[in-house]
Amino acid sequence: MKKIIAIALFGLIGFGASAQETKQQVMEKRAKEMHRVICLSDKDAWRNFIKENYTEALIDKPMRAQVSKSNDGGTTYDKKEIGNNLEGKVGMLDRLHNDFGGTKISSIKTNGDDLEMQLSGDGLSGSLNLKFTSAKPYLIDGVGVRAEAGGRH
Repeated sequence: MKKIIAIALFGLIGFGASAQETKQQVMEKRAKEMHRVICLSDKDAWRNFIKENYTEALIDKPMRAQVSKSNDGGTTYDKKEIGNNLEGKVGMLDRLHNDFGGTKISSIKTNGDDLEMQLSGDGLSGSLNLKFTSAKPYLIDGVGVRAEAGGRH
């Protein structure tokens, strides 16, 4: 009987230790969930993702979008501000949905508080660069996007 109790206690301790997610696992989980949500056409899902995974500081921070296009005539730039509130961030996910909604994750790399997720698809490829808070619950505190037209690179 004592052996059964000892084994059960070791099993509970082992389960508790395995249930603790590392920072890297949490970051990767949030990144993969972001990609899954971007692939949806559901603004409520985008809104809920932002509320649950972004810091308040990021939600309130104004963001900028810059699109550069190169052709034989040179490079043109289009810059615009994205709203500094929840609906502005929903608009950002709408744009990401339009650009990356049909992509697949080709790699995820973490380095400290930063994560780079490479995405590839038929018409567009690129990366999402996410900055996370250094303390639990490791929320997203910055988003950078690089996109390249013309398929896989």
